[in-house]
Amino acid sequence: MPNKPKDVIIVGAGIVGCLTGYLLAKEGVQVTIIEKDSVASHASGFAFGEMGALEGTGIPDPLLDFSLWSNRKHKPLYEELNEISGIDSHFRIGDRLTLSFDDSSAEHAKRNLEWQSPIPDFDTYWVDSKQARDIEPRVNPEALGGVLVKGAGSTEPYRYTLAAAQAGEKMGVTMILRNVTGLISSHGVCTGVKFDGGELNSESVVLAMGPWANVASEWCKFEIPISPLKGQILRLNLPGDPLKCSIHYGGSYVGSKPDGLVWAGTTEEEAGFDEHITPEGRNKVMEDLLQMAPSLNVSELVHQTACLRPVSSDGLPVIGKVPGWDNLYLGTGAGRKGILWSTGMSYGLKDIILGNPAEVPGLAFLDPIRFVTA
Repeated sequence: MPNKPKDVIIVGAGIVGCLTGYLLAKEGVQVTIIEKDSVASHASGFAFGEMGALEGTGIPDPLLDFSLWSNRKHKPLYEELNEISGIDSHFRIGDRLTLSFDDSSAEHAKRNLEWQSPIPDFDTYWVDSKQARDIEPRVNPEALGGVLVKGAGSTEPYRYTLAAAQAGEKMGVTMILRNVTGLISSHGVCTGVKFDGGELNSESVVLAMGPWANVASEWCKFEIPISPLKGQILRLNLPGDPLKCSIHYGGSYVGSKPDGLVWAGTTEEEAGFDEHITPEGRNKVMEDLLQMAPSLNVSELVHQTACLRPVSSDGLPVIGKVPGWDNLYLGTGAGRKGILWSTGMSYGLKDIILGNPAEVPGLAFLDPIRFVTA
């Protein structure tokens, strides 16, 4: 077993960086997190925060076990971080309803139920159009029905990330606001990082830079296949009662949040590093919102946000040692599942860095070495 590092630098203060820092600090490691902006200033602070563990890229193969493990970890972690940090990240258990409007999508959804329904973590089944409206009367009556998942988790991503950061600081994590510009290295060993105005040495470095991870490709002479996927979300004031479940259609969703607002999203835009909101993004979200629940046209737009999510070239997260390096690690690429998968990614990184037996299933599929062997 390799010697466990006594100090680690983490580049990036999104949820993966902050949570990994907290977990390492619990193990007695001296952690420094370096962030160019502020905690949760990008995707980790603006995501919807609901955890769809049964759908998405890589599910069911090869990531179902990883996804379920990540999902199960959120409730106990919420309680732990809440107690230590004093920040309530509003973790909740609720229902999510994914609608179908044509025979093809309905049949596809029902086929997926063959493997989804037996999973004991959730109660998952098909409901017809009337049953869907019995659950939430504002569902579009033109929907043929949908898949109801009872027992889905959700959290407030900004508060969750802030709770991880403050819990880490109480464990001794140091937070520095600087722009990292490169690595300090010698013969394949990373000995620290360079940043505007100085440098800092350490025994290991973690790159948890979200969609900016590709910037580090030149630093480590390994092409990190990460790109930004822009997503825009609307926050709406809806008269009347909150929605009784979140409603989904295609890649879009709408749901009531603890702040009293309805959140609707999201776009998927390849727009480089442009984080500006646009009328086109607003219109796309509203179009899908009114397809799911036409009566929500009475909602008042309160706020529109945009963020950049890190997506890998194969759509799967990237967790592990950078090929060619002994002590340089990557944690990024979760795309639209950054909040759900943050537990699996962070606990996985912690064990890999410390040389512990893997607690998280499925990490072998997520190792950066796959981009070399491919």
